[in-house]
Amino acid sequence: MKRNAAFPDPASKAPLRFSIALGALFFALGHGGHASARKAAPREPTPMVVDLHVDVPYQVHFKSRHPALREGHATPATLRAGNYGGIVLPIYMHPVHKDGSHIEDAAGILASIEKIVEKSQAFTKIGAPAAEPGKVSVFLSIEGAGAFSKDVPAIDRFIERGVRLIGPVHSSNNDFASSATGKRVEFGLTDLGKQFCTRIYERGALVDVSHLSDAGFSDLVPIARSFGAPIVATHSNARAVAKHPRNLTDEQLRAIAETGGVAGLNFHSPFVAVGEEATLDDVMLHLNHMVKIAGIDHVAIGSDYDGGIKPARGLEDASALPRLAARMRKSGMSEADVLKVFSLNALRVLGWRPPGWGLPAGAVVAEAGLP
Repeated sequence: MKRNAAFPDPASKAPLRFSIALGALFFALGHGGHASARKAAPREPTPMVVDLHVDVPYQVHFKSRHPALREGHATPATLRAGNYGGIVLPIYMHPVHKDGSHIEDAAGILASIEKIVEKSQAFTKIGAPAAEPGKVSVFLSIEGAGAFSKDVPAIDRFIERGVRLIGPVHSSNNDFASSATGKRVEFGLTDLGKQFCTRIYERGALVDVSHLSDAGFSDLVPIARSFGAPIVATHSNARAVAKHPRNLTDEQLRAIAETGGVAGLNFHSPFVAVGEEATLDDVMLHLNHMVKIAGIDHVAIGSDYDGGIKPARGLEDASALPRLAARMRKSGMSEADVLKVFSLNALRVLGWRPPGWGLPAGAVVAEAGLP
């Protein structure tokens, strides 16, 4: 692999620091999660949550919500009540300019995330080398990276800042790819989009397929496989249950499983029950179908909280996650399976690195002292 001089050497300490932070989360999982959660629910363990998509940066940066997060689906209080241990905060690149988002917008949103971390006191600092008791570990993603079509190498510096997941497209087509909800076109990933996704994998991050069109998903599969990379849909459900283009087909769920990836269960009512008010029962239908098709190791949580969504009834905010865990147990899932969906599967893909980065498979788990 040709290396960019500005890009950190994979033998450097950056990947190791990241793996130690993940290892600390695994350790917490192996010891029952946060102490406060254990005291609050002594009869039934509350599984730690690692949520692959929570849009609080969107609310703060674009909707003027106070960075202390005093309101919304994901506040310090609701995250604590839901036993959140990890959260992926997206840098959502809104097409606010006539010619789309600018790369500078991503830097501004990252600054907003830093304000959220500072003011809310609920999260670890970005790039923190270890998990902190009572705080939610922060991971970063980019949602709708079309602005980088003007300067593809610029994505490197965001990956260096800790971005782990990158969605090439959002709700409309761009120079990288066609969107699941965009104008119908003949292409999936453009040639530039394929180059962009290749660069993402080369630099140790992952492509988020949640807003990709079916054709774009198909184009990505061989690229991901060439890197041994897991395909990740951070916040998408099952199309067989709710026929919406943002949801995944069974074929796509199988491809995610075959690459060791995950699909994050989305709580937005229109994606859960098209044309109806969705409930926790409907979310369980998606979960059960996704587990049936992809397997228990390939489903995670990607709530989409604070993304302008209407949550399914029974999952109104982050504090409701223990309710979902209880329903999963009631349906016959073991505690180990609940933990996989709530945390372990997400942590596995967040810890992925390309071959040759100096971290053997399972290193994150080994550092935590887990089998």
